Amino acid sequence: MSQTQPAEAEDNRISSILLLDKDKLLQSIFRLSTFLTAPSNVNEILVKILDEVVDNIGFDKGIIRLFDASKQNLEAKVVKNYSPEEAQRVFALALNIHEHDCIVTKVAKSGQPIAVEVTATDPRITETDRMLTKIYDRGSYFCAPLKIGEEVIGIIAAWFKEETKFFPEEINLFVTYANTLSIIIHNLRLFEANAAKIRHLTILQEAVSEMNASYILDDHILEILVKSALRIARSDKILVYFLDMERNRCLVNDGGKVSIDDRKACEERIGPTIIREAMESDSIINRQASAVSLSTQPVFPGYLSELAVPLKVKDKFRGALYLAKKTGTYSQDQIHVLDILVKNASTSYDNAIMHSMLSLEAKSLKTEVEKLKEREDVLLGFHNILGNSKKMLSLFHVIEEVAGHNTNILIQGESGTGKELIARAIHRQSNRNNKKFVDINCAAIPGTLLESELFGYEAGAFTDARRRKIGLLEDANGGTMLLDEIGDMSIHLQAKFLRMLEDGHIRRLGGNDNIPIDVRFIFSTNRDLARMVADGSFREDLYYRISVVPIHIPPLRERTDDLLLLARYYVEEFNRKFKKKVRGFTEDAERVLTAYHWPGNVRELKNIIERIMILHSDGTQITAENLPAEMREATNQESLKIQIDNILPQLSSEGIDFTVVTERITNDIKRKIIENTLEMSRGNKTEAARRLGISRFKLIRELKKIDNKSI
Repeated sequence: MSQTQPAEAEDNRISSILLLDKDKLLQSIFRLSTFLTAPSNVNEILVKILDEVVDNIGFDKGIIRLFDASKQNLEAKVVKNYSPEEAQRVFALALNIHEHDCIVTKVAKSGQPIAVEVTATDPRITETDRMLTKIYDRGSYFCAPLKIGEEVIGIIAAWFKEETKFFPEEINLFVTYANTLSIIIHNLRLFEANAAKIRHLTILQEAVSEMNASYILDDHILEILVKSALRIARSDKILVYFLDMERNRCLVNDGGKVSIDDRKACEERIGPTIIREAMESDSIINRQASAVSLSTQPVFPGYLSELAVPLKVKDKFRGALYLAKKTGTYSQDQIHVLDILVKNASTSYDNAIMHSMLSLEAKSLKTEVEKLKEREDVLLGFHNILGNSKKMLSLFHVIEEVAGHNTNILIQGESGTGKELIARAIHRQSNRNNKKFVDINCAAIPGTLLESELFGYEAGAFTDARRRKIGLLEDANGGTMLLDEIGDMSIHLQAKFLRMLEDGHIRRLGGNDNIPIDVRFIFSTNRDLARMVADGSFREDLYYRISVVPIHIPPLRERTDDLLLLARYYVEEFNRKFKKKVRGFTEDAERVLTAYHWPGNVRELKNIIERIMILHSDGTQITAENLPAEMREATNQESLKIQIDNILPQLSSEGIDFTVVTERITNDIKRKIIENTLEMSRGNKTEAARRLGISRFKLIRELKKIDNKSI
């Protein structure tokens, strides 16, 4: 140093030499070397290294970044004395050596240290540097590569608050120190990688054993796959997309819940992502957020690393396992183990399918008598429509006949008879079954809103129409639409709907374009449309257009052959749902069920059975007393009705004795009432008297009177 150098620079040089004292560096290396034998992970050691650099060597702040598996991105691992805002920025951004221009990437590419004595004015400090941290506004900065031989594995950077001059011997000394730290980090990463491999293989072994032990086609194999993949990959997000090719529907598991939807909706959900790319290419796709791709977009915005592994089970199912994390990458070892895990899941599903087919084949070997009995007991007409009465068999035949045609159908029946089920059955039997089935309840939506729901509207068509809305008629194009409660459609909308039926196209509200539609219409109502036409509340021309094929669903009271069949079916359904073993109905209960009028039809029957099953004890039968009181009362009143015409005498030209006839009829009525009540009470006179609202003694007196008058 020359004699003319300012005293301040001399002080800075002395301060620098003291901070980078050789003895301090050797003592620090000695302390860090002891960590090699201590049970710890790489991140813990990185924290201790940075503590040594900042606290013991004398820097004020520091950071360590390491390369990811791609050797392209430097990820922040630990920081020291950063503000929360600065820490958030550096951890959120992985620096790509080809895309980001800053001190760190220069050091990583060159393998040479960079010392900046005046950060506020040094031209090597870039906007990226200043964006990451405000520390460049003052002081001095030193960045050294972490190297194993000639390979750079990361960088270590540190700052002085005050401007400090770096001398060559100090720089060389700190580079040597950094190289020693590199060896420590490299060895620890090797140890950790081997430990991770062992852990991954252990998880894989457990998962494969558990999946191979499952022979049932349920969600169990999928749950094992999700749980094990998360443990191996340590991901923040997971999706398993599983497409059923035969049923055209897909299952999506997000690690917490399972959802099932039609194929079109699921394909829209995965869109242009690496899930679709992995499925179409049948190859593993591993992508970083920094990698530019015009063909795909991230499934979850903000997650830097994405991985998709294709999943295929013969020609029946295909899909992908998708994983994502905000920080870090997926190593080749992790990808390899995940690939093996997915392939084993596919094999397990294949085995489960084979086991299921063998089980079905075994069940099909039942005796012919058992098969005939099953057919006699239960006839599933179409998709859970039960019935073996003549009226229902006739209805099933009509469905088969009309399903293949595109004519309009009007389904009429009381509330609760299953009009929507019939409409869905027609759709599934038709050649449009792979297209949409759209249903809308005309009674549930106000007239003006119903019009916009059906026809859609253009932006600006009315006050709140901020953007275009596609109507349900346009959305159902190619498929089937059910308009439930068509009788509640307003006269104004009836006219517009009729015009659409005649022209075969629609106009959105506020629009001028004619949009052609191809929809098969099914209409349903519980109202008498013919009477509404006569009253002028329903258009006659629309009535004839929608009722090309009228279908009438009989009420449950006209299907007594099906009533007990349905009741027993619902008992079994709720046995499965509530995990009970209720043993059907007693004879008394069945008599009440068949005698009841059922104003709410099948819906009322199902709701009553569900209510009974919730409260009923496991392992017992449902008795008449378990049925609702209003049912028993209505049944009692019905059973006590007497057909007067059957007991009236035939009038002759000579006339009749009014007193004798009326006394005999009264006597017969009393006898019939008491006999019916005693039969319902199983001969218990006390119970019969209670049901008749009289005392037991009066019941006995009435019986004696009847017997005396009969003699």
